[in-house]
Amino acid sequence: MKKSDQPVPLLQRAIFSKPKAQLLKILHQSAYRTKKPLAIFTPNPEQLVLAQKSRQFAKLLARADYLIPDGIGLVWASRLLSLIGRGQWIAERISGIDLTIDLLEWAAKEEWPVLLLGGKDYNQAENRLIHLTANGNSAEKLQLVWLKGYENISHSTKAEEARVVTAIQKLRPQLVFVAFGAPWQEQWVVDHSDLLRKSDTKIVMVVGGTFDILFGRLRRAPLWMRSLGLEWFYRLVQEPQRARRQLALIHFMGLVLLETLRGKRSKVN
Repeated sequence: MKKSDQPVPLLQRAIFSKPKAQLLKILHQSAYRTKKPLAIFTPNPEQLVLAQKSRQFAKLLARADYLIPDGIGLVWASRLLSLIGRGQWIAERISGIDLTIDLLEWAAKEEWPVLLLGGKDYNQAENRLIHLTANGNSAEKLQLVWLKGYENISHSTKAEEARVVTAIQKLRPQLVFVAFGAPWQEQWVVDHSDLLRKSDTKIVMVVGGTFDILFGRLRRAPLWMRSLGLEWFYRLVQEPQRARRQLALIHFMGLVLLETLRGKRSKVN
């Protein structure tokens, strides 16, 4: 791997640093050759803070094949650290929503069965996503199955688990999206990696609250707000109960500042 292609180390996590177009190219090249599903996790500043506090969650993130920078804070932090010689820049934020739509378009062209796991009451999921991925006639071939999975992912029952396993074995999805929220969705992927491998799954991706936006339960930020890195604020306006979670941003900024100070001291020494 060329130095310029290596992930950017950020708070001890290896974050994918190239544009989304390059990630898609890599996935297209790798998905047909891998013997196990490629796991894509989507850390944001809140999750990197959690990884600092929880060794278990840090281990889960380390199991991913790709950690994409879903939060704009990761991009800004990498640029700050690069100014003091601490690695390369992250080229751009890779939105989990945008990557999900790209992968669905790919699945439609390839006629892959797709499993959407998690979330609540997406009865119109298929029609909504076919509209979002419309690309000629390919969207008509999109094979979608939505499964709630568990009433409470932190206390799943044996019956729920049996239904999920049976559904995966029957569908044999090539593409799986998991929406349980961190750290449960990452734990689920790790725990079920062998099941997905035996079912010939090519890519499994955690998507957090992406389903709510894709299925129209929440509105997505206008393009101008996304370009300014304010998509998180737009969602906060719609879900003010998330305000407490945003306190993690302050903690994240403090951790990044400590990294910059360590970098400066090492240069002086």
